Amino acid sequence: MDNEPWQKRAKRAGLTQKTLASLLGVSENTVSMQLRGKWATGTPQYVQFAIQIWELSSQEVKDRMLDWAERQKPDKPE
Repeated sequence: MDNEPWQKRAKRAGLTQKTLASLLGVSENTVSMQLRGKWATGTPQYVQFAIQIWELSSQEVKDRMLDWAERQKPDKPE
């Protein structure tokens, strides 16, 4: 598991790029590039950390994280 690529690890944990992007406050495109190691330093530590936290969390904690991320989004103009 520790040597598994981060993209596969996230997917195996049920963490989509869209969800990860929402939790991290970045675009899906950014997450896609980060998971594929397109950064000079590879997958950023904060992305790795988020995936590990997701793997270790109960469904209740995951739901709370998703609710928090949803509240962080700016209001859409009407």
